[in-house]
Amino acid sequence: MALDEVESRHVRALRLDQGARIRLTDGGGSLWEGRLVAGGRSATCVLDSPSVPVAALPVELAFGVGNKAHVMWLVEKSTEMGVSRLVPLESERTRSVADAGRSPAFWSKAERRAISAMKQSGGAWLPEMAPPCSLEDYVERNAGPTGRGASGMTRRVRLDGSGEGLRSVIEAWGGKDHLGMLVGPEGGWSDGEVELLEGAGFRPASLGSLVLRFETAAIAGLAVVAQQVLDRAATGDIPPSNDAGG
Repeated sequence: MALDEVESRHVRALRLDQGARIRLTDGGGSLWEGRLVAGGRSATCVLDSPSVPVAALPVELAFGVGNKAHVMWLVEKSTEMGVSRLVPLESERTRSVADAGRSPAFWSKAERRAISAMKQSGGAWLPEMAPPCSLEDYVERNAGPTGRGASGMTRRVRLDGSGEGLRSVIEAWGGKDHLGMLVGPEGGWSDGEVELLEGAGFRPASLGSLVLRFETAAIAGLAVVAQQVLDRAATGDIPPSNDAGG
């Protein structure tokens, strides 16, 4: 298999010699052990044996777009956590600082950051990144009489200090279907937006009494969910799966 220009450059930067052991993934759940057979500008490798990757975290994380550095950090760290899908949202209180979120160049850079984070963490799932949309459009897409909406989410939470602890809120979630988690924005949701979310079934869930930045809250929330999934898998409530990725 010939590696592309970016990965060949990475091989040169690492100064890998012929025969070096490497791991390869397509970001869609395929993971292989291999070895380098040629370096240079067009590196070539041999795929020796497939590996079983850790399943993706079945979470769709939606967040209010704000400061671009904070958004980039969220993309990187949530990818390391194995999140399945990322959905950037425009909100009333962040429209004036969300210009970067409307830039294709910014999201192209964010995708490259996600790829690096996936490789660094040893994962095999690159999260799907949806184009930015308004909160109203997001809620409309996920509304439905069955409670599942267009994305198949059976449970929806919004991280909010007014709710019960996140762990108890998602206790009834089986972990087999996707969980919708909403976080942010900087400055919080407006009263009208909170009313809209409550009507759409996004239940408030707390991470504690302190006020967290939206990117900190997102990663803390994903960590709680990951622990829930791990605990249920250990007791056999959730069968091991490798097809939960975006």
